[in-house]
This record gives sequence, C-alpha cells and structure tokens, in this order.
Amino acid sequence: MCYPRQFLLDIEHPHDQTLDNFVVGDNAELVNALRYTAQGSTGLWIFGQADSGRSHLSRGACLAAQMHARQSVFIRAAALVDRPDTLGEQLSKAIEGGELVAIDDAGVLLGERRWEEMLMLLYQRLLTDQGVLLLTDTMPAPNREFALPDLASRLSSLQHFQIRPLNDEDKADLLRRRAGARGYELSEAVLQYWLTRGPRDIAALLTDLDVLDNTSLTQQRLVTIPLLKRALGY
Repeated sequence: MCYPRQFLLDIEHPHDQTLDNFVVGDNAELVNALRYTAQGSTGLWIFGQADSGRSHLSRGACLAAQMHARQSVFIRAAALVDRPDTLGEQLSKAIEGGELVAIDDAGVLLGERRWEEMLMLLYQRLLTDQGVLLLTDTMPAPNREFALPDLASRLSSLQHFQIRPLNDEDKADLLRRRAGARGYELSEAVLQYWLTRGPRDIAALLTDLDVLDNTSLTQQRLVTIPLLKRALGY
C-alpha cells in the first residue's frame, strides 16, 4: 500500500531531537527498541514524567524512520486537544497514511469517544499494513480510563516502557551536549557547581541554560562560575 510522504513535525527547538542525541542514562533498552521500531516492528507505549524526554524520543523515532525511507507522522495531541478540528484533521491523515505514527501525550485523547474511535481505526490500519504505532503518556495504558473497552485492551497490550529519570552525571552530559551544540563548552567545575545548587528537574535546567547562554553572548564572556552566579542567582 503506497501513501504520500507526510511528516507532521513542529519546528520549535534549537536542535534536532534525534535518537542519537538523546541522553540515554538507564534507558538503553527503550532507545534500542525505538531504533528497531523505526525499521519496522510493533507498537510501543512510552510513559514518564513531563520532562523525561517523551517528545524527544517520539520525534527521534520519526526521524529514524525517515532515515530508513519509512513515512512517518508526528502528532502533538496535548497542543491540539483544544483545537478539535485541527486534531481531527491530523488524526484523519494518520489513518490514511504513514508507516510509523507517533502521538505525543496520547492520554489526553482517552475517555473521549470521538478520539478513541479514530485511534481504533488508526490501530487497525497500522496492524493491517504492518505499520508502527508509538504513543507517549504520563502513565501506562492500563492506568487510563477508556471509553472503548476494545481500544483499552489493544493499547494495553502494546509493549510498555517507562522512561527512567537521569542522574546527575546524565544531566551534566545533557547540559554539556546542549552547550556544545551552541558552540561553547561547560567546564566540569561549572557543571558540578550548577548541579549542586541548581534545580533538579530537566525543564528548569534547560530554561536556565537559555538564560546562561543569553548572558554569555550579551556580555561576550566565557561561562564561568561567577558568570553563572550572576546570571542564575545560585
């Protein structure tokens, strides 16, 4: 069955989110499963906290699929749930075509019969065409309330992976990579000071990295502990 190429990906990030630049930490099995899925496998349900990297992984899987000449569709469900016409259009396109369909924050669609019926059609089409369904959420599928028992059974049977949180060494690696992508280095001393006194969650760390980056560029100075103190107030 042949479909027109379609890859629905919002570009709002300063760097490509790929499987290669995801900081793996304790998630090697999950990342390997996504690499295999990108070449043709079964469906996956990935769950984890808000800043755990769910979106990064689902985008990365879509990009990996493209590298293997497979058509992919990416849908940000949480961003579209208040725009039902647009959401319906994107789900309809996914039902019509795409060998890998990734729906980020899929849990927001559950409990609504209209969306669940479309998910059922999507599941059945991908099953028939030997495609891949990739869903991300904050919790496993069996913990969700469904309007359609048949859909609950099918999605609960998908292979489940929980994203394991990064430790401090992994967070340092993440910050180091992001800084490197912007053309500068973070010393071990700066990283140790930052992670000892800064926020623990990834989203806050990356927000602070933006502030630090802007301060460094504005003042035309290297990132040092004194600069970090002034910029971030630690």
